[in-house]
Amino acid sequence: MSERVPGDAEFKRLAASVVSNFRSRLGIDLNYDKQSLEWLDGYINRVGPKLDKEEVSGLATSLGAYLGETIIATYGGAWHYSEEINHWGIRFDDGMMAFPLSKVYKQLEAGAADSILRFFNVLPVIREDAQRKAD
Repeated sequence: MSERVPGDAEFKRLAASVVSNFRSRLGIDLNYDKQSLEWLDGYINRVGPKLDKEEVSGLATSLGAYLGETIIATYGGAWHYSEEINHWGIRFDDGMMAFPLSKVYKQLEAGAADSILRFFNVLPVIREDAQRKAD
């Protein structure tokens, strides 16, 4: 999970690969939007319990890249490596960060209690609240 990958271009490539693989293997058209995340959230809940430990990390990275690109497409931000916590995430203009790879990993491990859809939906609320507190 914490291994450093080349960055922005690699995450974009991984996300595009997720879109391509889901289209070719499952006939599912994923877009970088909330509706696609609704479907993916259910998919993660269905496959997570069936995965071996070794499979979780790779899938979390790929699906996390897709989630990250969806966050960027919807809310802005860019991929950023946090030296402080040794992990990749999405950094917004206000300095806040979201960690989509970790969130997917948690949902694959824990199930619906760590929903990526809930995470996606609550991001603007958390950012607005933090901005209000900072003002």
